[in-house]
Formats: sequence, C-alpha cells, structure tokens
Amino acid sequence: MFFETNSDLSDRKDRFPVLFEVVPPAKGNEEKRLKQHTEYLEKLFREVEVDALNLPEIQDESKKSDKGKRTSPYKQRISPRRYAHLLSQRFDTEFIINRVCVKQPGGELENWLLETHDEYNIKNIIFVGGESSKVRYNGPSVSGGNKLVTRYLNRGRLRHNEGEATPTDFTVGNICIPTRRRNDYDEPERMFAKYKAGADFFTTQIITEAETPISLMKDFSELLEEESEDPPTLFWSFSPISSQKDINFLRWLGVHIPDLTEKLILGSSNPASASLDVAQTVWEKMLDFNSRLPVSFPMGVNISVMGLRNFENGIHLAKDLNMVWESD
Repeated sequence: MFFETNSDLSDRKDRFPVLFEVVPPAKGNEEKRLKQHTEYLEKLFREVEVDALNLPEIQDESKKSDKGKRTSPYKQRISPRRYAHLLSQRFDTEFIINRVCVKQPGGELENWLLETHDEYNIKNIIFVGGESSKVRYNGPSVSGGNKLVTRYLNRGRLRHNEGEATPTDFTVGNICIPTRRRNDYDEPERMFAKYKAGADFFTTQIITEAETPISLMKDFSELLEEESEDPPTLFWSFSPISSQKDINFLRWLGVHIPDLTEKLILGSSNPASASLDVAQTVWEKMLDFNSRLPVSFPMGVNISVMGLRNFENGIHLAKDLNMVWESD
C-alpha cells in the first residue's frame, strides 16, 4: 500500500513524501498520451523518489473565481482507475485515484470500491465532493464515503448491498481548500469532521503563497489540540507556472495567486524558474510555522502540472521542495 498509518509518513527521516499528479487523457487519445506520459515518468522516477502517482477525476466544472479563464474546452477523459491500470503495466509504483463520491448512489459506490480494490488492485482513494453545496446529489457526502470504507469495507462488512465481503485495506484521503474560510462550518471544522469519519490524509488546492495555508494550519492545529487528536497527513499542492496561460487557468480553478506574485513570476526572464523559487520560499515558511504549532502536521507535497509543457518543471519542483529537508 501507499502507507498504512500516518506514522509511516511522519516518521520518514530522509525526505518529504511526494505525490505526482498525472491527468488521465481524453477519450480517444489514450495511446498517444500514454506514450508521452511514459517518457516523462521514466525521467521522473530516475530523478525523484515518488511515493505515488495521483490521478484526478476531471469533470466539467464552472468558473471558480472572477479572474482567469479556461485555456481549452472540457473533454471527457478515461477513468483514473483505468489509466492507473495502464500505467501500472509500465511502472512499479503506488497509485491514488480521485473519486467524486457524491454523484454515485451508495450501493453503486460500494460495488465500485470493491471492484477498484479487487480487480484493479488500487488501495488509495481520495473522495471528492460536489461542485456546489446548493445542489442535492444522489450519492454520499465525502464523510459518508469515508465511513463507508473505514467502518464497513475495511472491516469486511457491506453497508448497502447484501452478501459477504473480504476486508479491504483502503487508505482514504480528502481534499482541503485553504481559501474556503467561512463563519459557518469553516474549513478546519470540515477537515476535522472528515478526519473523524476516516480520512487518513488530505491533499490541497494548489497554493502560491504562505499566508492562507499558515492560517489554516494554525486553526486546524488548535482544534486538534482541543480535541486531543493526532494530526492527519497534509499534502500541499504546488504547481510550476511558466506562462500567462498557466496563471489564467489556475485562477479559473479558484487558485489564489497574489498580483505581486504574478508580476514577480511573469516579469522574470525565466518564469518557470521564478515560480519554483516562489514555491520553495512558501514551503520553507510553512515548514517553519508547522514546527512551532501545538500540534504539528506530518507534511508532504503533491506536484500538479499544467500540461505536458510543464512536466520537466514539475520534476525540478519536486527536487527543489525536498532540498529544503536537506538544508534543515
């Protein structure tokens, strides 16, 4: 498995754990994109120690902020678990697949999870919620998905279907959005509820500055201290930025990019290199702050790249962020 307990990650002595995102190809483009990804991933695994490939489930979504724009039209893609299966024939690594659980009725989700575990040999799932809290979906909430796995399937019990089940050994993750701060049901409270429902770790929305994640870490840490709970693992998502196109798309996704950061990156003679420097500075600030929290988090990085043109930059980013460990 990817990891069996939080301590396996927090006890790592040599480096930060690394996830690397690989977006499944559009339907009809599998063969070409698989060849391209294989070439890049061979280089990635030669140069970086990666703990798992993280495959998101891409769905058609609306704009998440007033800034930015989509750089290309939405295309239906093959499922993350199918693409993980194709990649597993070429690479001996762990896979994490994302699943929008709220759109799949409980019984169907239960069968899908058993099939994913038994037939695809995938043991790491990230449950994702719906696009809008105002929409009533026909599937379980993210916390409901967590409970389905940790309180039922991992114990060899079925919740929605009849029959018997061999215990699964899933590790469950959820998504954290550091900018989603509210007076009612704030993000730390959401994370705590998901954690108590069974989340082992969180991956985050892409970050480009330190203030927002630091504020989230502070409040979540204080909540964990109040409740006398150990912390989950947090995988902070970083992305190389090499052009205005990347800025526009990230902002369309809802990523907070300060105007000064945009000017610093795009005003550089080498924007990609400048964005890596920004990411390293942000990471160093976060690590320093984490070390002084009442409840410190085991932390890792999730490298997300905007298109194949940034894959090499993503490899450099993974290296740079782990060099922070060596400098400590």
